Amino acid sequence: MKRLMSICALTALALTGCGGKTAPDESLRPANTELQFTVEGMTETVPAALYIGDGYSIYIPEEGWRLDERETDDGVRETVWESTVNDEAELYVLHYGVYPDATLATTKSHFVQRSGYVFEDLMGGDLGNPLTGTDEDGDYLGFMAAEGRDGEAYIVAWEYPAAAAEGFGVRLPQIANTFEVTQ
Repeated sequence: MKRLMSICALTALALTGCGGKTAPDESLRPANTELQFTVEGMTETVPAALYIGDGYSIYIPEEGWRLDERETDDGVRETVWESTVNDEAELYVLHYGVYPDATLATTKSHFVQRSGYVFEDLMGGDLGNPLTGTDEDGDYLGFMAAEGRDGEAYIVAWEYPAAAAEGFGVRLPQIANTFEVTQ
């Protein structure tokens, strides 16, 4: 029994250490998976690796994405994956640290205000219920918000040009739906 528990613990450590950086509250999700997208009637299967961020994890396709991590002018940590096929297509996670009196509603409102996109309304936008906006060029921005631990919040967003809506309009929301807050 002890040997089985040791094997399980080593397996969990090996799985959580792949695909991205590790965090103290490491995910128990598998290190790799396959994502399926149906684009223009064709189903494609893409291998994806688990990225472990600060309090969250998300699966990112193993090929075709470039990672950039930075802090915005207002102190929000931003992890961005830019498509290597179309540099106008991006998926990003904004990590709002602990803010006094912050709620999901105020976080969503802050994000919308700084985005420059027009949204019909702000009802929804929680995990699994994305909101989509457009800009003056007809480009798209979708996002979902999630509560983290101890007053933290996350925005998972994806942006793509109108001309790329057939492919990225399908792929990016599905990638975003793999986002999970870790506790």
